[in-house]
Amino acid sequence: MLGPIDYVAVGFEGNNFNGSILSELSKAVKSGAIRLVDLIFVIKDDGGNVAVAEIENQYDELKNAATESGYTGDTPLITEQDINKLGASMDDDSSAGLLIIEQLWAKGLKNALLDAGGVLLAEGRIHPDTIAEAVEEIESMNT
Repeated sequence: MLGPIDYVAVGFEGNNFNGSILSELSKAVKSGAIRLVDLIFVIKDDGGNVAVAEIENQYDELKNAATESGYTGDTPLITEQDINKLGASMDDDSSAGLLIIEQLWAKGLKNALLDAGGVLLAEGRIHPDTIAEAVEEIESMNT
């Protein structure tokens, strides 16, 4: 049984990728919190042309960091349509990392909910910035 699957797309000015982000991703994988299911880099040049940079075609340090993050490339879930959609939303001379992760920490909870006869009624994600804004608003009303 799979845990919840999420995708995350993160954009950057320019097109410089390094292993620092993958190093942190590796820590989350090694802790058992997540599994890295799929990963791809999208680059949009200053002329608006979109290209894909797969891990296999990157320099050794980046490939090693991806491997340490648990990336095997055996579950290609990111489609050409996903890449085109992301590329269309990107600024010229920018890049993005698109990753799909499985939330392993939630598998036990999912089992317990299913075993208790629970059914999913809704799901979603609240961005941390939204929470911070709500807390600030509540605090300002209390002063």
